[in-house]
Parts: sequence; structure tokens; C-alpha cells
Amino acid sequence: MNTALIVAVSAVGLVVGGLVTIPADRVVGGEALSFRSRCGACKARLAWSETIPLVSWLVLRGRCRHCLVRIGLMYPTIELTTSALWVAATLRFGWGWQLFPPLVLVVSLMALSLVDLYSYRLPDRFVFSALGLSSLVMVAGAIGSGDRRVLGYAVLGMCVYFSFLLVVHLISPRGLGFGDVKFSLLLGLNLGWVTGSSNGDWVDVVRYVFWAQLLASLIGLVGGISISVLRRRLKRDVLPDPQAVADQPVRILAQSFPFGPALACATMTVVLLADSIPAF
Repeated sequence: MNTALIVAVSAVGLVVGGLVTIPADRVVGGEALSFRSRCGACKARLAWSETIPLVSWLVLRGRCRHCLVRIGLMYPTIELTTSALWVAATLRFGWGWQLFPPLVLVVSLMALSLVDLYSYRLPDRFVFSALGLSSLVMVAGAIGSGDRRVLGYAVLGMCVYFSFLLVVHLISPRGLGFGDVKFSLLLGLNLGWVTGSSNGDWVDVVRYVFWAQLLASLIGLVGGISISVLRRRLKRDVLPDPQAVADQPVRILAQSFPFGPALACATMTVVLLADSIPAF
């Protein structure tokens, strides 16, 4: 793999990761969607020199230059994670038409996971915008590569994952929100696309969906219990809990936590490690 390409992908990934946090912040705060950078505390507009991914955070020592309020680790973490996943996707798929769907998926999952972590919701405008953009990239890639077979698998993956989570939602609507069910359309689309691009068959679509859901359940269980324990240990909201009542402790297993990030993490893992996923 060309070293210059990896460096370029890494740098662009940092920039894109920085951009991801801006609209996510606006949605969580209930503000109008905008890409204009400003401090979340004092609302001061930020100069371009204050928005350089990772570099600005380090130079400013994690504080706003205007009000000196601390800038959370979340921002550089999102930038670095996006960059790392873009590099991983490039190493996995190489440079070509097949690379663009995973790159779009990374950005979509980072944005949606961030919103879900802080607001416990997956906005339709984000989910369906990501689904539409992913679909367009896949169609363009299929036409460009001459392999339109992958589109059929992408649709199949979308239907399989959606159907599976819909059944779970109908059985336990309080355990799995319908936002996660809609989110599965985007996840299944990409799992099906990976199947087609790897010359798999319909059994592989089901296999990838199965392992993605199993892994998501494990991540969600461990993550949820960890968040609940931290809430009790630190006696504060590590993540806001919509069901929490002030001064009234809630049982660890009764506390709520967002499942979207677990679904996203599991799907991205399967996409990147599809060739190593065990067979049934």
C-alpha cells in the first residue's frame, strides 16, 4: 500500500472527524444544523486556527481561548477514531470503488453514535440521509466497477437486519427502540454490500448480520453495565439517563443506555474483519 495514500487518508480522516462533531453538537443541543464552529460554552465563533484537528486542541491545552472552559476529550477522540477507521478501511479494501462505501459508513456511524450517546435518539434526518448517501455511493461504485451484483446483496442485507430487529422490537419495545430498528437499514445495507464485494452468497449475508448482532449485544451489555457502575461510583451522570430521578438510585440493570453505538461498533468490526468471521 502506498505510504503517501495512507498519510493522505489519515489527514483527511482527521478533518472529517472534526466536521462530524459540529452537526452532532447542534442536534444534541436542539439547535439549527450548521457547520460553523463555535464554543459550546460561550458561543464565540472560532477562527480557522482554533479548529485544526487535534493540533488546535493540543495547542490550546484543551481549553477555549475565549472563555477558558475545558474542551472535552470527546473532540480529539472522534477525530482520531475517524482517521484510524479510514486508514483501516483503506488497508482492508484498497484504493478503488469498493473503498467509498466504508468511508461513508465510518462518518455516518461516528455522527449517529455521538448523537445517540448524548441524546438517546437516532434522528431520522441523520439515519435516512446516511442511508441515501450510502446507497448513491454503492450504485455509483457498482456502475463504475461493472459489478452490479453487489447491489442485490446490499438490499438483502438491509432487509434481513431490519426484519430481525423489528421482531426484537415488537417482542420488547422498551428494550429496543424503533430508532435502532431504522438504524439497522443502514447497517444491513453495508453488511450486504460487503458480502457482494467479497463474492459471498446469501448465507454470508445472514452470517454477517448474525455476528454483527451478537457482537452488538455483547458490547451493549458490557458497556451498559460499565456506565451504570460508573454512575454509582462517581455519583454523577457519566451519560444522561432519561429515566433517572434525582436522589433516587436506580438498579444497575434497570438503568438505560444507548444501544446505537454498540450496533455501530459491531457492524464496523464485521465490515473490516469480514474475511475472518466464523462460518455457521
